[in-house]
Formats: sequence, structure tokens, C-alpha cells
Amino acid sequence: DLRQIKSEEEIKLIQKAADISVQSFLRVLKATKPNIKEYELEAELSYNLIKSGGTRHAFKPIVASGKNACALHYNANDNTCIDGEMILMDFGVCYANYNSDTTRCFPVNGTFSERQKEVYNSVLYCLKEGSKMLKPGISHVEYEKNMACLVEEQLVKLGLISAEDISKQDPKKPLYKKYFMHGTAHHIGLDVHDVGPYKAIEPGMVFTCEPGIYIAEENLGCRLENDYLITKNGNINLTEAMPIEINDIERIMNS
Repeated sequence: DLRQIKSEEEIKLIQKAADISVQSFLRVLKATKPNIKEYELEAELSYNLIKSGGTRHAFKPIVASGKNACALHYNANDNTCIDGEMILMDFGVCYANYNSDTTRCFPVNGTFSERQKEVYNSVLYCLKEGSKMLKPGISHVEYEKNMACLVEEQLVKLGLISAEDISKQDPKKPLYKKYFMHGTAHHIGLDVHDVGPYKAIEPGMVFTCEPGIYIAEENLGCRLENDYLITKNGNINLTEAMPIEINDIERIMNS
């Protein structure tokens, strides 16, 4: 119970971890280019973490280019990043024993293709709309159900499943799970997946929000993740400073 509701000091430490992550991501964006190795980008994360006084990575970073992004916990990070592919990078910082957890996606060559934009914007829409539901009063189960509906709508929009197929599906085996197979909100604090019952959401809790769409047949996977402090009136995005809009990412990569 004590670990779920964060004190002001704990929030400051999680914010510091998130701030280090932001600077690490900016380093990666500027270093990314065709034919770079995934582990070279991981090294950029490690450099800034140590330079900034971080304790360690919150977990083994995921630097997944191309088809590797469709493996949820891929972390071999030993492939070559190919021109035309997109990279999914899931990473976090542990600072003074408190953790951040963020995910960003970006194109190897600095410019999103039209299909990459479509998928990315669908996931970003789910993140923006889904994070609005992270507020006091909603149950975790209700939140995850609503998030699944958001992703399902986007899968129809992307032409991956149809409304007709959904109407005929087995409710116990929803079709969206082929492209979206995980939950999107977990406690974060002393552990990157912190302890605590997933019941009612309360002020003082810190949750991730991380919708994703993974299209194995297109070698394309996208997940976007922020960290949110729950307040009486909604939430505060502790990772607000980390670039997420397509225009911002392309501008930084091509500057």
C-alpha cells in the first residue's frame, strides 16, 4: 500500500529519472543513421545515464529495428538498422532507486514513410486518448477495456481487421490481440513494474500508458509510452519533454 501512493520526494526522483531519459533519447535521435547497429544506440543511452548520475538502466533497453519491434521483449540489440525501417526503443532510467519507463519509435533514415506515419499516428492517438482515462475513480480493468477498444478502432482504420470480422469474432479470442497483445498501464516506482493491486486508480499513483500495434507481416511494430502521475483532477505527464510528434522527431533527426 505504501509503494502505490508516492510522496513528493518520490515523485521528484521519478521525474529526475524521466529527465535523464529525455536527454538520452535526444542523443539517440541525433546518432541514428542507416546501417548503425542497435547496440550503438543502446550505448548512447548508457553514456547519458552514467554521465547524468543515474544508478542503472531500469531494465535491459529494447532497441528493436524492423521486424524485431514485433517481439515485445526483444533486447538482443545486435541487428543492423536498415534504411527504410523504423526503430522501437523501450528504455528506462533508475535514479536513486526510482524508475522511469518510456518508449519511442523513429525512422532509421530520419523520415517516416506514409505507412509508418499511419501506424504511428494511430498509436499516438490511442496514447493521447487513453492517457485521459488515467484519473481517479476509474478501475484498472475498465481502463484496459477502454484502451483495447481504442486500439481496435484504429486497427479497422488501418485495414488490418474489419468491422464485419469483429461482429463474428469469438468474444474470448478478440481479433485485435493479433496486433495488440499486452496491457498498457502498470505501476512504476521502486520497481519498473511496481507492486500493488490493480484496482481503483487513486491520486499519487504513477502509471505508464503504452499502447502499441505490431504488424508482423509488414515487419513493423510501434509502441509509445509515457509516465503519468495521477492527480485529483486527472494526471501529469512526467515525460512531457520527450519528443513524440512526427514533425519534432524528423526535425531533430535532420537538424
